[in-house]
Amino acid sequence: MAFLLVMSNSFDSNFSIFSSLMVDIQTKTEYIVLEDKGLIYCTVFKGLYMELSDAKENLEAIKTLAKGKRVPVLVDIRQSKGVSRKCRAYFASDEAAQIQSACALLIESPLSKLIGNFFIGFNKTKFPTKLFTDEASARDWLSRFLESYNTGG
Repeated sequence: MAFLLVMSNSFDSNFSIFSSLMVDIQTKTEYIVLEDKGLIYCTVFKGLYMELSDAKENLEAIKTLAKGKRVPVLVDIRQSKGVSRKCRAYFASDEAAQIQSACALLIESPLSKLIGNFFIGFNKTKFPTKLFTDEASARDWLSRFLESYNTGG
């Protein structure tokens, strides 16, 4: 399992402030960022279909960025082609629940909505999971799960 860890001073346009030091990891299928407030933002690369090995690599990257804390995760699946059944099951597993406090799936197309609905409908997570078409609404919903990250809980 190999991924690229990048540390960069970045401008976070969603919050209109300069982030102190954002930490980013690029895996085979996702670009993953730990934002300065404790939110993990994942972008699935365009046109990719995720398998179990990809899910394991991505969750390991989130775990690395979170440094042992449970974190809220925003996953942009708008460009995804899909995920395997084993991949969906892994993202809903006890292992994922030890890392994620909540998950918002950002959708746009009928395909990404179908992928999101499959995930939520067939794989019951042990953490809150919700679909969004608007990133600001997803961030607002996830913000209630940031307190435990920022207080060390």
